Amino acid sequence: MALYQPSRYVITAPLKGERQLAYNGMTGALAVWSPEEAKAFEAVTEGEPCEDWKSLSDLVYGGYLISDEVDELEQLHGQYKAHRFDRRTLILTVAPTLSCNFGCDYCFQGQDKPSETMGKQVQDAILALVEKQAPELKHVHIAWYGGEPLLRMGVIEELSDRLIEFCDRSGLKYDAMIVTNGFRLTAEVAKSLASRRVKTVQVTLDGNEEYHDGRRYLLSGGSTFARIIANLKEVVEQTPLVLNIRVNIDHRNGDGAHELIDALAAEGFSNKRTFRLYFAPVEAMTAGCHSVEDACMSKSDYGQLEVGLYRHAFDKGLVSLPYPPRFHGTCGAVRPTSFVVVPTGAIHKCWDTVTFSQHAIGSIFDMESVARSERGARWLRWSPFQNDSCRNCKLLPNCAGACAYKFIHSEDTRGEAATLPCPSWKYNIKERLLFRAEKMGAITAEDWDPALTRTDPKELCTDDHLSGGIALPAAMQAYYSAEAAAK
Repeated sequence: MALYQPSRYVITAPLKGERQLAYNGMTGALAVWSPEEAKAFEAVTEGEPCEDWKSLSDLVYGGYLISDEVDELEQLHGQYKAHRFDRRTLILTVAPTLSCNFGCDYCFQGQDKPSETMGKQVQDAILALVEKQAPELKHVHIAWYGGEPLLRMGVIEELSDRLIEFCDRSGLKYDAMIVTNGFRLTAEVAKSLASRRVKTVQVTLDGNEEYHDGRRYLLSGGSTFARIIANLKEVVEQTPLVLNIRVNIDHRNGDGAHELIDALAAEGFSNKRTFRLYFAPVEAMTAGCHSVEDACMSKSDYGQLEVGLYRHAFDKGLVSLPYPPRFHGTCGAVRPTSFVVVPTGAIHKCWDTVTFSQHAIGSIFDMESVARSERGARWLRWSPFQNDSCRNCKLLPNCAGACAYKFIHSEDTRGEAATLPCPSWKYNIKERLLFRAEKMGAITAEDWDPALTRTDPKELCTDDHLSGGIALPAAMQAYYSAEAAAK
């Protein structure tokens, strides 16, 4: 008889009628378990006999039960390495300038930004890097970044044309995205970007007009909300660009974010295929934004607020149904074929460090030194599978450590929101999965008790401790210990 063990990555929420909503982070399966299936899973978990072969078969099919010979952590680790260390894609984050026309107080780059423009020599070196890497590549992806990259639209257009010409000639796929504050994102600019294979645009709006203009204002003091909204309307109506609207949340605008959702719906953005919101917590990540530490929300408070925001935004046709990501923490910073290039030609690994020259790992003019850089090696050596807390977390397949910066530069972070690397899913995954199941019609709002289904981050630590990891940085460990001890 086959012997089974429960998957380490199963998260359940109780439903009425002795049913359970069950999610498997390893396979991505989401199901409503019958009382019989819930009892069968419990029996296997407790090492008790179970002869309900139908329920056992269904649980095996969803990956909720696996062979007792499977080392699930090692299996996951192999998948993670294949995903992270795939060298067929070159990811370049290119900042034509680090200058910005906005003066946001929470900007992790700080207020005193360099004003250089990326010159032709640096652009030539970027193209030379792509040409050198080309034999091993299938895909080149560019992320236009800043500062505010649209302040140097000419650089974006010229370098894009050169990269596209080379990639087309070499049989390489080419695409791009851009992070912009949206103030200069006119229809004409958007059409130029789209013609140069920019697919997605990230723009930030932080509340209704009054609040946004008091927080994301021009350096001259002028307002920005109305112009950004007008630009976004033109982009949606006249171009194929996909707009990802980021809403940064802290204690100052948590309630106002609901008003922004209503305002965007009133402006006609609901149910537009190319327009979607997402929410993110403000964090005191670097020295440039330590001044907003007191405004940052706790992980738990933000997690619960976020659930309500997604529900409201979904009802207004502004977000899709949430689903846990896969390997979210494998951003460009930890990939061997991903680099951030600033106007001077300095190379960084992470977006968050671009205005801090001490964190550069070398120069675009000497990529051999970049390959030998110890600062660069720190990013490539880092892995969530080396960390005790990550190894023993049910969210490991989803977050993959979340933010490597918080581990590698833990000395620069301030407050719980920035110091703890865990994503908001750790504080609201049950609520978001229940919301998804409800809107899909698998359950109703009356099928669960919010008091019994609230996400408890302590429950996401697996019962069996997997040794072999290392301790967290001291400040991070202090927050984890306090979280674990909280009642």
